[in-house]
Amino acid sequence: MVDREIPPPIFSWEREQKSRRSLVKFFHLLPKYRDHCCWIFLLFAFQSLYATPLAEQFKRAGYVEICDQKHGTATFDVLYAYFDELIEFLQTNPVWAQKIYTAKERFIRSKDRNYYSTDFFGFYDESKRGERSQISFYYSVHFHEFICSHYPEFNQVPEIIRFFEACLEIQKPCENLFDEAAAELGLKTIFSSKYGHPPILLKIIKYLPAYIATRPHYDGTVFSLFLDSTDNQSLLISPYKSSFTVDDFFFPQREFSRRHNQNSILLIPGVLLTEFSIYPTPHIVTQSGKIRYATVAFAMRPNYLPQKNDHSPLPNFNR
Repeated sequence: MVDREIPPPIFSWEREQKSRRSLVKFFHLLPKYRDHCCWIFLLFAFQSLYATPLAEQFKRAGYVEICDQKHGTATFDVLYAYFDELIEFLQTNPVWAQKIYTAKERFIRSKDRNYYSTDFFGFYDESKRGERSQISFYYSVHFHEFICSHYPEFNQVPEIIRFFEACLEIQKPCENLFDEAAAELGLKTIFSSKYGHPPILLKIIKYLPAYIATRPHYDGTVFSLFLDSTDNQSLLISPYKSSFTVDDFFFPQREFSRRHNQNSILLIPGVLLTEFSIYPTPHIVTQSGKIRYATVAFAMRPNYLPQKNDHSPLPNFNR
C-alpha cells in the first residue's frame, strides 16, 4: 500500500526535466558565486524556464522540487547533533526545560507572537510511553531574540545557543524563497509587515522508532518547505482532491539527491492559501521503526486570524 512509488500526474515532464538540467549546469559554471545564489534555482524555476506556472504545479502534483546548493548533509548532520545535545540537556535538567516553557508562554503574550499567528514555539517532548514518540522544536528569529534578551542566563548554556545559531543559519535563506513563491502566485503582499520579510517557523523533529501516524494532515501555513530528512522515503503526499483514499498518496519524485553540500527540498501550499483558490497538499510521515530526523520551514501569515475552511477528509492509514 505504501511500499511502492506512485508518480504524480504528468505535466510537460520532459520539458520540466530539461529546464532543471540546464539550471544544474548553470550552477557548475558559476562556482565562485555559489554561496550567494543558493536559491537562484528558484527564481528561474518559478519564472521563464518552467512551462507550467507554480499554481498549476501545486494543483497537478501538489509540490515543486527545488535544489538547495548550499545546505546538505554537512549542515543538517550538525543541526541534528546539536538537537540531540539539546534534548539530552533538557531531559536531564528539567529546570531548564521549564524555563524554556516559561519563556514560550511569555513570548506568546507579546506583540511579536501576532506576527506568526500561532502559539507553536519552543520544545515539545512527546517521547514518553503512550505519546506520539517524537521530539520537536519550533524555532523563530523573534523567539530566539526574546529568550536571549529577557533571559540572559540562556546565553551561558552552549547546548541551547549552538542549536539556536544553527537554526538561524538554515532559516535565513528561506525568506527570499517564500517571497519569490508568493510573487509567482500573484500574492506579493501576503507577507507584508513592518519587518519586511515573511514570518518563518523552523521545525526540527526527531522521530523515535515507535512513531506512527494514522492519518495525513494539512499544514496551517502559507507554504511549507521540507528542507531535509534523513529518510525521504517516509514522506507521502497527494495533490488536493475532492476525496482521498490511501492509494492517492505517493513518494514525491526527486531529481536531486541528499549530498554533502546539496539537498532536494520540496515546497507545498498550506491552508492559508485556500481563500486564493490554491488548496493545501496533505501529507503523512509513515512508520519506519527507526530514529529519523527532519527539518521543515513554515511560512506563516502575519497578524492573521485563520478562517475556518472545510477541506476534504483524509483517509486512515491503519485500516
